[in-house]
Amino acid sequence: MQTIDINNLTEVFKTCLSEQLAAEKKYIKALEKLPKVLLTDELKSAISPQATDIESHISRLSRALEAVKQKPQAAISSIDEELLNMLKAATGKGTSLMKDIQMMQTLKLIFTVKVSRYESLYQMAAALGHEEYAPLLEQCSKDNQNTFAYLNQVAQNVIYPELQKTA
Repeated sequence: MQTIDINNLTEVFKTCLSEQLAAEKKYIKALEKLPKVLLTDELKSAISPQATDIESHISRLSRALEAVKQKPQAAISSIDEELLNMLKAATGKGTSLMKDIQMMQTLKLIFTVKVSRYESLYQMAAALGHEEYAPLLEQCSKDNQNTFAYLNQVAQNVIYPELQKTA
């Protein structure tokens, strides 16, 4: 993470936008690899790039960065780095319901952080008067809330009932 003047909301906003774009690009690569290590078809479906709208988020973030004349950077926040490491650690070899549960927990953490980050970006954009793309950032938050809710439904209606059958 680069050093920024926290007293300058515009700079904080630009840095957060750039970090989120870099993080989304890493998340999409990680999510594309996950179906190989997941057992549950519903979980595979829930985290597909199409279901998570991650490609739309990358496009929206790119447009917002362009509008504020900020060049994208490769740096991501330390929390995103840790979440990506957790995701990688949970992959391992083979598939099982327990692995799906472990992966589910990590994915829920990721989408919780993403909801929070997009809410903050939306609020900063609105405070700075960026009316043209503030709603796009708000939509990213809603998309991530929907993904989180979908993950909860998969856990409640598929994964945990299946685990109870095998117990």
